[in-house]
Amino acid sequence: MCFDFPPERKAPKRYVQYSPKSRLIMKSKFIFFIIISFSLVSCGFEKLGDWDISELYAQKIEGTNKVLYKYDAWGGRDSHVSGFLILDSIKEFEIDLKNTLPFYNLSSIPNKSKIEGVKHECFNSCSEEYYKTEPIFSPMKIENSKSEGLNIETKIYQYRGLSEKDKGLRGDFIFEKFVETKDSIYFFNLQEEKYVDNKHLNELKLKKGEVYLSENEAGEITKIVINQTTLNPLNNEIIEALTYFLMPNNKIKTSDFSDRGIFKEVKLTK
Repeated sequence: MCFDFPPERKAPKRYVQYSPKSRLIMKSKFIFFIIISFSLVSCGFEKLGDWDISELYAQKIEGTNKVLYKYDAWGGRDSHVSGFLILDSIKEFEIDLKNTLPFYNLSSIPNKSKIEGVKHECFNSCSEEYYKTEPIFSPMKIENSKSEGLNIETKIYQYRGLSEKDKGLRGDFIFEKFVETKDSIYFFNLQEEKYVDNKHLNELKLKKGEVYLSENEAGEITKIVINQTTLNPLNNEIIEALTYFLMPNNKIKTSDFSDRGIFKEVKLTK
């Protein structure tokens, strides 16, 4: 069934006449608004690249003169950015969104041959589609790029597949001593502050790559955060993603650790 509606009746235009004095006042207010707006922008409210860095860690890339940084920063309008960035060791660090590496976590120890990381994309598994899809644990695609002359390999996983293997924080420990090898760190005489598996561990072996050392002003370690992303070496299927927090029970210095596969805190000057 169709309906014929009468044509819309437009209200007659009304014109308002302003006196010369009123027009002068309005013009003055407009100029004042422009000046104030320009002043706010000039003071840094909207300056691109004006970031407040909350965390900064650096790892020397073995066999090169490059440094891999992991940063976390806040900017105008509560914008938040974080990521990995490669710079020459002689360059001073500054946020560079364009050259930030395209992954979220490392999957191996960075080296001169290749830096490998992982990220996720939806692939029809985000939001309400999450439980309508089957999890896929192999990478959906692998992208290769370059940064500062180094090869970057990013394995991209289905969101549901990666999230189901991400077990989050698995433990918060206090340790007495450690032993570092080329690719791993062993922590001994553990005390559990929090451990989700509810069983005592005497020691813990964690692989290097994404190890973060926080320190005090004396260079003594206050906290260690280790992210573990483990892939099947045959088909790159994601096995698990874990995070551990550790704190020393005695004085251990950052310099007691090597540079290979370890991020060390960069002190920020305010």
